[in-house]
Amino acid sequence: MKCEKPLFTVFVLCLITISFASGSNAENNRKLWSHMCASCHDSKTAPDMESLRAKYRTADEFTVAVESRGHRCMNILKNDESLIKKIAKEIGLK
Repeated sequence: MKCEKPLFTVFVLCLITISFASGSNAENNRKLWSHMCASCHDSKTAPDMESLRAKYRTADEFTVAVESRGHRCMNILKNDESLIKKIAKEIGLK
């Protein structure tokens, strides 16, 4: 019985450490634009971020455009409205 408390404490400390370590990766995960979009949306292949901001005024308008008129390369996004809205907010649409 005495051995269980230190083992439990070590387990909890490991969980806390892992959660803080993954929290630092959360900042990187918020950079969806740079990981998923920027390589094509470079103003040569597809409109860049500033052009999209000028064209779409709201995240909802952007979402509808992606779902209905997005290029087939964007099929991975078309069924994930929450991801599209996160990207819209990340590029500055409200």
